[in-house]
Amino acid sequence: MNLEYPYQLVAFLDKEPKIGEPVYGGKNGWYPQAALKRRFKIIGLSENELFLKIGQYCQNSESFDIKTGTLTQPDRMPVKILEITPSPQLMKFHQDFIAYMGDELASRYPERDGASYFPHVTAEYNGEMVIRDELFSNKEFQINNVLLLKDTKDEDSVACRKFDLL
Repeated sequence: MNLEYPYQLVAFLDKEPKIGEPVYGGKNGWYPQAALKRRFKIIGLSENELFLKIGQYCQNSESFDIKTGTLTQPDRMPVKILEITPSPQLMKFHQDFIAYMGDELASRYPERDGASYFPHVTAEYNGEMVIRDELFSNKEFQINNVLLLKDTKDEDSVACRKFDLL
């Protein structure tokens, strides 16, 4: 795992992990989630300052809905996914978060940010179904909070901090 860009800001669609719990390969398996901002690092901030900054952003961000589609495998991706409708509220949350963080955030995949953001839920990884797609296909989910994930040396990410939305 590349620990240079250890953070992700995500919305869980069902149950969510406890703080410190692995989100992909732990005892509870893979938690279905939508990455609101994938793989980033912070510049000039401590982790506690990052927590404060994300908390301030979320205190001023309204909750929103996520609507999933059916299982598909886009040409540009090596995994099967559930697409998420890029609603104006979802796109605004993603783009405004990046703008809010400014130069204090560096993305591992800047070409996948902004207008190129492709919201989805990973359903298959390394040739194995990691979620029961039929439970999450063609559904609407209310997003009232987001979680910051952080990669660990043991090849997983853990839930690091939870932030409530308005």
